[in-house]
Amino acid sequence: MEVLVIPSWYPNGEDKLMGVYHKEFCDALAINKNINVNMLFIERERLNKPLKYIFMKKDYVIKENGYKTYVKRMLNVERISFKWQLKRYVKVLDQAFKMYLKDNNKPDIIHAQVTIPAGYAACKLGKKYGIPVIITEHASYFNDFFKGEYNEYTKFALKYAYFTTVSNYMLENLPSYVKKMGTIPNLVDTSIFKPNKKKIKGLRLIAVSAFRKGKRIEDMLDALNIIINDFQVKDVCLTIVGDGYAKNYYLKRCDELNLRKYVNFVGRKEKKKEVAQILKQNNIFVNTSVKETFCIPAVEALACGIPVVSTKCFGPEEYIDSKCGKLVEVGNPLEIAKAIIEVYKNLDKYDEQYLRLVASNYSRENVINKTIEMYQRVIGD
Repeated sequence: MEVLVIPSWYPNGEDKLMGVYHKEFCDALAINKNINVNMLFIERERLNKPLKYIFMKKDYVIKENGYKTYVKRMLNVERISFKWQLKRYVKVLDQAFKMYLKDNNKPDIIHAQVTIPAGYAACKLGKKYGIPVIITEHASYFNDFFKGEYNEYTKFALKYAYFTTVSNYMLENLPSYVKKMGTIPNLVDTSIFKPNKKKIKGLRLIAVSAFRKGKRIEDMLDALNIIINDFQVKDVCLTIVGDGYAKNYYLKRCDELNLRKYVNFVGRKEKKKEVAQILKQNNIFVNTSVKETFCIPAVEALACGIPVVSTKCFGPEEYIDSKCGKLVEVGNPLEIAKAIIEVYKNLDKYDEQYLRLVASNYSRENVINKTIEMYQRVIGD
């Protein structure tokens, strides 16, 4: 089966984590001997460096592990005109696809990641060349695609594509006219994430998060302050993996609470093995987001045999039950602190095998097998 993946984002710009799950998906898909997969990515360069863009190579190929990513660059003029930008994106994707066909067979199916822009443009491509299209939606703001200036393009995409999301809650919040739909969850390479054979002393909290407003890391810091000063737990450390525009705000908040000796900001880790090594040195994973469509790090923690304390932010609610940890309301540091202490006092009651079993539902093998079954069904239809 010939598969072409068209992502909206890809980790080859300044942010090496942007769209990394699309690459990990292709990495996993390429392992299957019955699948010949490649990726086609339209890289949108910002307008703030026009001279730099002039001298950039406009077309290039990245040799991946078992497949290739074909990249074509264009300027991103969305701030000037969204409609103009999307029209141009469709045209550039068509040009890139014609070049792709010079080296590859016509795909049996196109798998686009995120509705706008890749999903819409992929449907234009699919309609023109007679290729079925699957769209998988990842964006936390996915409901915006059914409103305002996005809506007409989303409706077109839904007419020509089989629409999937990474979580069931997303399906439940789609407009009633969306008929052809299913789920393809994000996957985790569970072979990398393994439990620590040594028992960890003290309360060791771990968070893996981008530093931005919706992640509400300030609630995590406030909860830690309550644990130390109100609950009098002194043998505690919070390790935070991540980076982003709100970093200085969180550092300042940490200083205001006098928590620097209890918090370890280790920065962004681009290699999964590094994240796996850090995870296994801790005994509770914490997520305080407002909204998560899936929350891959929480599943990675479960694969390491670590229970999770998470806010009720949609995605994690589908796999975190009372045997996996605790779910609390968003924006309530006191409840987060209480949940952490409760889980900490009952660490020995959490079954490591059960936690890993829950994570295995999102293993490479299980997710790819489900995806291939969906490909076969869509092609057959």
